[in-house]
Amino acid sequence: MPAVSAKTQAPRRSGALREIWAEYRRSPRGMVGLIIFLIFLFLGVAAPWLTPYDPIQDQFLADGMARPAWMSHFPRYQQEPVTVDAFLLDDWRVLVQDNVDISWGEREGEPVMIVRNEGPGDSRLVLEYTFDYRSSAPDTFYLQVPYAFVPQGGASGRLALRFETADGRSYTMWESRAFRTEARWTTQRIDSRDMQLKTRLGFNPLANLAAALINAPGEYRVVLEYTADAREEGTAQLTLGETRFRIPGRLHGLLGTDHVGSDLWSQFVYGTRMSLIIGFVVAVIAVVVGTLVGIVSGYLGGWVDELLMRIVDVMISIPFLPILIVMVSVVGKNLWTLIVLIAIFSWMSVARLVRSQTLSLRERSFVEAARAAGASPGYIMRAHILPNVLGIVFASLVLLVPGAIISEASLSLLGFGDPRVPTWGRMLQNARSFGAFGELAWWWILPPGLALTLLAMAFVFIGNTLDDIVSRRSNER
Repeated sequence: MPAVSAKTQAPRRSGALREIWAEYRRSPRGMVGLIIFLIFLFLGVAAPWLTPYDPIQDQFLADGMARPAWMSHFPRYQQEPVTVDAFLLDDWRVLVQDNVDISWGEREGEPVMIVRNEGPGDSRLVLEYTFDYRSSAPDTFYLQVPYAFVPQGGASGRLALRFETADGRSYTMWESRAFRTEARWTTQRIDSRDMQLKTRLGFNPLANLAAALINAPGEYRVVLEYTADAREEGTAQLTLGETRFRIPGRLHGLLGTDHVGSDLWSQFVYGTRMSLIIGFVVAVIAVVVGTLVGIVSGYLGGWVDELLMRIVDVMISIPFLPILIVMVSVVGKNLWTLIVLIAIFSWMSVARLVRSQTLSLRERSFVEAARAAGASPGYIMRAHILPNVLGIVFASLVLLVPGAIISEASLSLLGFGDPRVPTWGRMLQNARSFGAFGELAWWWILPPGLALTLLAMAFVFIGNTLDDIVSRRSNER
């Protein structure tokens, strides 16, 4: 019998794929699953372009458990505080520049303002930043001023930071000591929740200082004042870094924020990527192992079949989630360790399916002919059995993906996931641990929960549709 060339086989394979696709398109259930999967695939692949934030590193972008920004369209939330995050180095307006020279430089790659006295005697520089605020009173605000001071020849200097309200009140938020020696690079941080700050400004230590100062629509000012005395022959140099002023808003982004002000949308889209990676990697490992075991067991039979099937029975009888929790506790919370452990307990169903199909295939005439022609068992399993079980293998692969994703989410929800990797399970675990259920923060809870449900449903739809197609084509043969 003449061998079939590769050139002849290729058109046959492409024709078979076109027929499978034509059958698949006629299934509404399969097309719904495919569309849902493609949407999630797009979110995962395009994650870096869909959000500017790092899901792990970027924190305090807004107030804890801030609602989604689109909720401002509802009357109840129209006046909710919005986030103000201003970097002031380029936005300072010079009000007073007396006997000082301003130049620009760099420190560790970041721009800095360098202020030097132009001559002996007193020097003064007053910088102002103005912002317009039209929302309701915020819960807190932050200020940070990085600086360094280098005096020579007996010079001295002082820094002060004031906050001026819309109704004209002025509060000195911070005033440095008189610098007579070098002040190395440091950052002065001001938090409106600081009880000592509230007491110094004349407020109750338990009062909401941010609401007391920013209590009406209007223009507010942040004023930085620098004074120096260079004496007769001294010099004074102030290096001013990127001053930052932040009001964490109660509305932020597409999905709001978590308990530390991290962007939930970035966690969601990066979690989509990781969930798909986990699902497919686990499924591929499980399918490769299960297919190998199933073909070897079904074709060789005898004691090999008996041994491999008893191993499968033992693996199936082991309680899956408890043993995973124990093993993760022993080996550590690492993503790839978690993937391997889930895969170890996911291949048995594939092995049984492939074995049953192999038991049928090894009695077929083309296998008998190959055996009679002297083909080795390895060649027969590779060249004749494997191509005929690929359909059921692929359907099994698709059906294994949602189980792997949900297994990882379950472990993460119980606190056994990798804390360095954003996943939907980690989102739910943080929501459970930090009070989202008690606060009814649905924008934190529902997206990962619905995503797990929809993605699992999509893969089940796709897998069942492929399984029906494969079964029909197998029966026709």
